[in-house]
Amino acid sequence: MSRHGNTVSWASLAQLNLSVLIMGNVTLFAKLLPFSPITIIFGRAFFSVLLLGVFLKLRGKDLSIKQRYDFFKIFGIGIIFAIHWVTYFHALQVSTIAIGMLALFTYPVFSSILEPLYGGHKPDFISVLLTLFSLFGLFVLTPEFSWENSIAVGVFWGLVSAILYSIRNILTKEMQTHYSSAHILWVQLLATSLLLFPFSEGLWEMVTVPVYLFYQLILAGLFTAIAHTLWIKSFKEISVTNAGLFSMVSPFYGIFSAWFFLGEKPPDQIWLGGGIVLFGSVFEIWRKSRNT
Repeated sequence: MSRHGNTVSWASLAQLNLSVLIMGNVTLFAKLLPFSPITIIFGRAFFSVLLLGVFLKLRGKDLSIKQRYDFFKIFGIGIIFAIHWVTYFHALQVSTIAIGMLALFTYPVFSSILEPLYGGHKPDFISVLLTLFSLFGLFVLTPEFSWENSIAVGVFWGLVSAILYSIRNILTKEMQTHYSSAHILWVQLLATSLLLFPFSEGLWEMVTVPVYLFYQLILAGLFTAIAHTLWIKSFKEISVTNAGLFSMVSPFYGIFSAWFFLGEKPPDQIWLGGGIVLFGSVFEIWRKSRNT
């Protein structure tokens, strides 16, 4: 599929949708693995570095970075990525998968504000309005604003994760003119594992108990190395904002998977508040993408 001035191949759309399908169910591992978010994310990043590194070497790819500035920039983005993952899994663990995912999926409206700011432009008024609208949806989801309330804590950390994810996606897109998607992801995962290793607890149990090791290998291989490589690769032809439109089905995958596999029934207010959040995000993405 192509248009003059903007070319989007069916391959890119397929890669994007497959990555969204896979990543929509990654939240299950926050509940299946009985470890802290830091430990889970370290294992996820470490095994992904090994698997992706072997894959790249077998394909004869050079893992070096051409310029020192590029290395530090990609490495820095990896640190942002690490904090995004930890705060996201923390939001999932302290509240529910439904709450954590809906808070995270405000990231498209944050991207619509941060992307023009990064490019030296002012975000338009409607983008700001829709951001406030999505935040109102989270307000509806939250029964009380207190650190004693698990939903409020989950919403807060989900929002922190959403902002970090927006920043990571915008900065990553810029680096794709020089390096492949898998190469960028490998360096980011290396940064994530190095940052989190000193703070990880229970690593021996995680790698010696067969079921936990199996979960980590699946999390690292399918849900990280493959899914995120496809996600980043799609940015070559699809903007960060437009990619967010496709990702809006992820909360449905995650919420229903948690309900089906874990018996985690969504709270009653999830449909109203969640509907507001997703409507604001989808409408904003539609505005940005309607001409492409």
